[in-house]
Amino acid sequence: MAPATILYFLLTVLTRLLQLSEPLPAAGAGTHCLVHEFIINPKPLPGQQQCKVQSQLDQRIFLSYDCVGAMAISPDVHAGKLNSTKSWNDLFKTLQDLITEIKKLWWDIKPEECASTVARMTCCQKADGNILGFWEFGCNGKFFLRFHSNNKTWEDLLSGFSSMKEKLKNVELSELLYRTSLVDCGSWLKEFLEHSEENLETTAPPTTPAGSESTLMTALLSGLVLVLIISCFLVYKAIKLRYMKKCSRLRFSSAA
Repeated sequence: MAPATILYFLLTVLTRLLQLSEPLPAAGAGTHCLVHEFIINPKPLPGQQQCKVQSQLDQRIFLSYDCVGAMAISPDVHAGKLNSTKSWNDLFKTLQDLITEIKKLWWDIKPEECASTVARMTCCQKADGNILGFWEFGCNGKFFLRFHSNNKTWEDLLSGFSSMKEKLKNVELSELLYRTSLVDCGSWLKEFLEHSEENLETTAPPTTPAGSESTLMTALLSGLVLVLIISCFLVYKAIKLRYMKKCSRLRFSSAA
């Protein structure tokens, strides 16, 4: 492999590592989130599920539903107890209603336009008790649109998808998204947290301090970046030396 090619490769890797070393935004201390993800295949292939719903409380799956009637409740000790709360039946009915509404949005979508759609509803309770809610919509694994429920505004995440965005950006749907992510989801989250708070506090496994993992990753990436910088310098010197030798041969040939 030519030195110039090696240098280009090393610089590419170095750029990527520098991107990875940037800190990710973290949820505030004491923040808890409830997430419901709806994956819908408008035109499913034979043997493929038309849709699936998965619910998580603080990244712990407690419900998986295939939209046909088969429901799986997580064996997680704490998550499994959520089905005994007063909100459980209301949650399940609301999820079924949302599946119906989301299907209506994509009933005429073409497979070549989007083979698989995803809608994600999230509500988070901050340490001060306030609820934040939003919806995200995606196609083929990429989210292209976000609805901020607290101020009822839309945010484009990706360019394109104009026809799908047009269907989503309407007043009637905005009201539904607002109500489900702030009012419904917010009330479920509060009850689930009250129900599981004691168990989570007494049996939660020890975890690495929040900053430790980030610090370790930063140190590792810094070491790799240093190695790559040195490698780039050595390759550059090799290219320069080769160029100087080539120039010397040319001058010698001209003199002869």
